Amino acid sequence: MALSSSEWTWTAILALTNRVYYDRDVAELKVGDAFVHPNHHSIYDIVGKLGVTSVFEVGCGGGDHLRNLHLLYPETTVRGGDRSTEQLRFLKQRNPEVAEQAMLQDITMPFSTQWPKAELVYSQAVIMHIKTAVSHLNALANMFKLAEKYVVLMENYGCHPFVDDVKRLHEGGHIGWNDVHFHVHHHGGRPYCLVVSKEPCLLALLDDYFELPLAKKNSLLNRPLSLRCRTAEGERV
Repeated sequence: MALSSSEWTWTAILALTNRVYYDRDVAELKVGDAFVHPNHHSIYDIVGKLGVTSVFEVGCGGGDHLRNLHLLYPETTVRGGDRSTEQLRFLKQRNPEVAEQAMLQDITMPFSTQWPKAELVYSQAVIMHIKTAVSHLNALANMFKLAEKYVVLMENYGCHPFVDDVKRLHEGGHIGWNDVHFHVHHHGGRPYCLVVSKEPCLLALLDDYFELPLAKKNSLLNRPLSLRCRTAEGERV
């Protein structure tokens, strides 16, 4: 009997025995017998589709994504940062294989030249939780300073107006790219993950921000930051 998604136990740490890999012949992530969360599936598939040589995760937590990406793309440099020393200690215990690739980093602080750059920089349910003053804008600006080609935002799109925020940052000179291009990665046949690129890329263009999960036409820009994410943020964690 097939299980509903609510009954699955998501596979947090992938293994070769799961028969999970990126099939370059069809440009698609194959998950074998692993139950990969749609958020994670999108990130892993995007990395394969864009063929980047370096990746940086903002808010890497316990390091599961660093480990999984290293397994899927051993030729790719994968690093990450987190502002919690407790999380980094947990990472060393849970995923010691990637401990040297993780660093202490508060993405809301002024940009540091000690932070490593990467072709693709992504966040997964991180920026949606930043709701103090303009801290999430600082975080976004820093992500673009780190990214050489792509910024992937796997977030609750009802928490912040991410496209409008990126446009405002770019127009205000806070993003050094000549232009920003908004793309979308599809999962299950529907728009699922926002991808911003320095140059046009092979992913579909984003036609309507409000087609993304949980994004609602509710005047996000006019709502207090503390109220933007209360309704369903847990659905994107």
